[in-house]
Amino acid sequence: MHIAIIGAGGVGSYYGARLVSSGMKTTFVARGKHLEAIKKNGLHVNHKDFEFEDFEFEDFVDAYDLQALLLKDPREFDALIVLTKAILTKEIAITLAKWCAKHTPYIISLQNGVENEDILASYIDPKKIIGGLSVKIGAHIIKPGIVHAIGEAQTPLGLWQESEEGKTFLHDFVAILSKSNIPANISEDIRLELWKKLIINNGVNAICALLEKKTGEIMHHKKLSLIVLGLMHETAKAAKVAGVEVSQKDVQDMFELISKFDSIKTSMLVDRENSRELELDEICGVVIKNCELQGLDAPYTRTISTLLEVVYES
Repeated sequence: MHIAIIGAGGVGSYYGARLVSSGMKTTFVARGKHLEAIKKNGLHVNHKDFEFEDFEFEDFVDAYDLQALLLKDPREFDALIVLTKAILTKEIAITLAKWCAKHTPYIISLQNGVENEDILASYIDPKKIIGGLSVKIGAHIIKPGIVHAIGEAQTPLGLWQESEEGKTFLHDFVAILSKSNIPANISEDIRLELWKKLIINNGVNAICALLEKKTGEIMHHKKLSLIVLGLMHETAKAAKVAGVEVSQKDVQDMFELISKFDSIKTSMLVDRENSRELELDEICGVVIKNCELQGLDAPYTRTISTLLEVVYES
């Protein structure tokens, strides 16, 4: 199987390094100084795992920018893992739809947010879309070409639209990830899994960026952790608009999960530190919007996201 990773930043580089190490043909799609460093010096990924053996990868890999990938024949690829910012999903979907007009590889979204798969499916055959998420993983580019990662990178996956061919592919793909020491499983309700991840994302992502603190600092602060819990409960309410029922137990489980997880910088905090666009609409905005559609307010989410937006713009 030939896999391309579109958005080989921190998490994408980690997945790609694991796949390459297991012998899988893997193409990295990156950009800017990170891509230049990979081409010049190779990719270096260091993964700390306190339960299992640490992972160290340093080698030259097959790396391109997106425009160079589009010059290739899409029939070369069996799967595309999309790990770009959710802000770019529509643009990526339109681009891939044109490129894959005659042959569409399976497209696996491991992005933040709960709307990426629907956006992709608006332009590309839904039977080729696989919803997924990467949880219990923190991976960041600490220097162009060098990535540090921590955590398990658990990867639930599910077909966006059922098909027998899709079931076969998904089974094979999960086996490939597992062989690459990426714990993966097939979810019977991938939409619920995506919303459960959004519970964590909306709970800690923006508030960490606002206060410029890691997750552990927030979760071990009695008053701040209560704000996180409020943010999570609002996310559960928002899920109802998508036809997803998130239980109080689900909320409590996600709260305990992030409380016990290694203290990391959230993606928005890293984006703020690097003056990059924040995924506010894709994480906080969807919660506010879905609550409003039910005649409800989302005061925790609205307050944190508004303050972060104002602070970031100033």
